[in-house]
Amino acid sequence: MRRFFFYQLFLVTILSLAGCIHTGKIRGSDLTEVKIGMTKSDVIEKLGKPVNASANEKFEVYRYFEDRGRFLLVYHEFVFVDDKLKVFGLADNPDFRAKVEVINSPR
Repeated sequence: MRRFFFYQLFLVTILSLAGCIHTGKIRGSDLTEVKIGMTKSDVIEKLGKPVNASANEKFEVYRYFEDRGRFLLVYHEFVFVDDKLKVFGLADNPDFRAKVEVINSPR
């Protein structure tokens, strides 16, 4: 009976830890390897798959998050135009938002 309880506890622990692995999670140091002009596949190679992606007729956005501890998640967005990284930064940064708006404005 003790052995059965141990295996159940072990299984629950492993499944709980597996649930903590997130797609799209990056470390701040990962960002030093990302450069403007990289392709989408290059960014995925460096950072992994994004937590989500969206697109319109002009550009595509990949979103990653950085866990800074104490339940603080910071989101980073990477904007691609014609498969090349055009701009990236903190999602809630007004300067970054202004750069995205320039890309999105009519030419």
